[in-house]
Amino acid sequence: MLLAHTFGVRHFSPAGALHLGRFLDELGPKVVLIEGPSDATEQLKHLAHKQTRPPVAVLAFTKTRPVRTIVYPLAAYSPEWVALRWALENKRELAFIDLPAAVFLELHRREEDAALEAVRTAAAASEADVEHAGRGDRRDDTQAYLDDPYEAVARLSGEIDHATWWERHFEHTQEIAAYQQALHELGGQLRSLEEDFPREVGDPYGRHMAEARRRETLVREAYMRREIRAKVKDPDSAVVVCGAFHSTVLSDELPPMSDAEVKALPRTDCVLTLMPYSYPRLSAQSGYGAGNHAPRYFEAMFEEGLRGTPERLAARYFSDVAARIRKSGHIRSSAEVIEGVRLANGLAYLNGGSAPALRDLRDAAVTLLGQGQTLPLEKALREVEIGVAIGALPPGVSKTALQDDFHQTVKNLGLEKYLEDRESVLELDLREDRRAKTADAAFRDRKRSTFLHRLSVLDVGFGGMGAREQKGTAKEKWTLRWTPACEIRLAEGSLLADSIEAGAAFRLAERLGEAREVGEATGVLLQAANCELADALAVALRRVQDLAVDDGAFGSIAHGMENTAELIRYGNVREVDPAPLRPILSQLYLRATLILYGACVCDDDAAKAVRGAIDRVHEVAFLDEEGVDPALWIDAVAEVSRSDDRNAFLSGYATALLVERGQIADEALDHEVSRRLSPGTDASVGVNWFEGLVQRNRAALFMRQTLWACLSRYVDELDDDAYRRALLYLRRAFSTFEKGEVRRVVGLLAEVWKGAGALELSRAVDRPLDVEELEKVADDLGGLDLL
Repeated sequence: MLLAHTFGVRHFSPAGALHLGRFLDELGPKVVLIEGPSDATEQLKHLAHKQTRPPVAVLAFTKTRPVRTIVYPLAAYSPEWVALRWALENKRELAFIDLPAAVFLELHRREEDAALEAVRTAAAASEADVEHAGRGDRRDDTQAYLDDPYEAVARLSGEIDHATWWERHFEHTQEIAAYQQALHELGGQLRSLEEDFPREVGDPYGRHMAEARRRETLVREAYMRREIRAKVKDPDSAVVVCGAFHSTVLSDELPPMSDAEVKALPRTDCVLTLMPYSYPRLSAQSGYGAGNHAPRYFEAMFEEGLRGTPERLAARYFSDVAARIRKSGHIRSSAEVIEGVRLANGLAYLNGGSAPALRDLRDAAVTLLGQGQTLPLEKALREVEIGVAIGALPPGVSKTALQDDFHQTVKNLGLEKYLEDRESVLELDLREDRRAKTADAAFRDRKRSTFLHRLSVLDVGFGGMGAREQKGTAKEKWTLRWTPACEIRLAEGSLLADSIEAGAAFRLAERLGEAREVGEATGVLLQAANCELADALAVALRRVQDLAVDDGAFGSIAHGMENTAELIRYGNVREVDPAPLRPILSQLYLRATLILYGACVCDDDAAKAVRGAIDRVHEVAFLDEEGVDPALWIDAVAEVSRSDDRNAFLSGYATALLVERGQIADEALDHEVSRRLSPGTDASVGVNWFEGLVQRNRAALFMRQTLWACLSRYVDELDDDAYRRALLYLRRAFSTFEKGEVRRVVGLLAEVWKGAGALELSRAVDRPLDVEELEKVADDLGGLDLL
């Protein structure tokens, strides 16, 4: 005899959620009991709050390091979510009845320790003994079930995978009784299979963990029977929602856990809370499978089931995919959508289904909307099948291990006053405060900086650091603001790690793995130093060393030099050893001098990026760092300056660098100016060279009368068409000049001209042109737009 009405489900089953909701409406029980950590029952009241939006999760984490966690996610289409919301909205008794999370966490720790001990014991045994301890003779068909019964059933039924088999045989079931009976039978058969043929695992660790899980299942079920007996007075007015595997054993035919057994259960101190969850985290691609590889699709299935229109799911799927493809700039017609739905229905019929499964829909979408290719559809399919939904909870409810670590660190560092939704400025001096009375206080600003850098790497959004007035300084200026979005990002970050430090290290490892150029890798290296993560710093250093050998991109090398040089100058504040960095800087510097000449073969748009890279190398070249010889850089710049087949702007800019460093004689500069601005030189070359020249050290150029005389003579001798083209470059060249510099240029040109009108021109430079004068200038220039 059952202790209550038992409704077996599969976690994240839209059909299960739909049928369970209707079952509860029909039965109207007074008590609803759900498979879930019983010590989390108190948290369930928050799920009735109007600000609660699934997906959310019950989270338990230990109070001691290393932090261990258990996550119990719930989506809108979870049967458990439907059951608890029904109970809360109808004010019925509601409780979780599984083992407490405090017990789960300690059991898992002991199981893990015992499994590792089994591995050590097996390693100490002889090779023959280890082999003898293996799986022995295999039983072909039966073992296939034991290894993975779900996939084995799918293969025997002709389906490509278990997810498709499940959807076709269970999610499309329209009758409550049929669904319940099918799940009950499946659970019973799986139990019989496991009891008659215990799974054999070859390796000691896997074998021990499999045995531990079997023992744990029996303990859980005994505990659930105890909880049901304690909470249910009338079996006809109570419903138990649990996994189908357990549904057949929650009866009075089997004994409940005794008081002595409950007292003997191992426990650990833990924190229980709720946290927002997300569909990307819920999907199998993000590490939480449970048959839930496409949460957004299953949610759509559940919504259409609630509306009584399950047949609309295929049309909704194709319409959503087509809409996203169109949004990305590709045309897809309504006819293709209609034919896609027809093809999916046809595939379902061929596979013996009553409606298309996700596999049918995807295959039809690739055929019709992707024109036979998956790649063009990947982004759209990911959005339609997985989605980007993030749950929400009322303020103050969520507190994960990562959040706990965050708030404790904020308190320790005296940053609590900055946890408000308005901008605040925090200035830090990372050097030791010798006036402080304690060691913690002496380095408080440095610890604050390290903490804020770690949060930045985690993309929490709490603070942003402004640009330093001087690179390598020990001072930082942060703008801080704490918003609800920060709380959500922090909760999301808890799935990466259990502490800010570990989370930052994880993020940096991800970025380092994605780095393909030395500039990106040195950026990670600098972040690791700012976060004071010694292990990440060592790994990043090795990655930089590897990339520095082959990287041939001038811009990337320049970024790498800038980051490495900053770390060498700034690292003493963070106690970073500069010795391994200096050979890298020297290697990058030598490579930059060798490839500068080739990098200057580019168009005008790319020239601006190359100029920025030149600036970075030029700055490092004169820092007096070990292994960095400025003469090599000057020689490379001089070669670009002399060349006629490099980008004219960059050749002019190289000349400006030589002038700035006093590395070009007056006579040589005059000769170069006369040559570059000589009659017959195309305007796109001559004036573009001049634009590059005047980007730096203009004060020195104002002292060179010959430069402005050559420019004047060059422009005077241009024909009308060339003059119009030259104006575009001249306007761009002078657009960055301050008003005082423009007056200086006009004065220099007045001295060059020495003719009538020069004085009037000098006086009129600040007078704005009226509309009539602007129209006349436009007519004179043939409608050329200079505004």
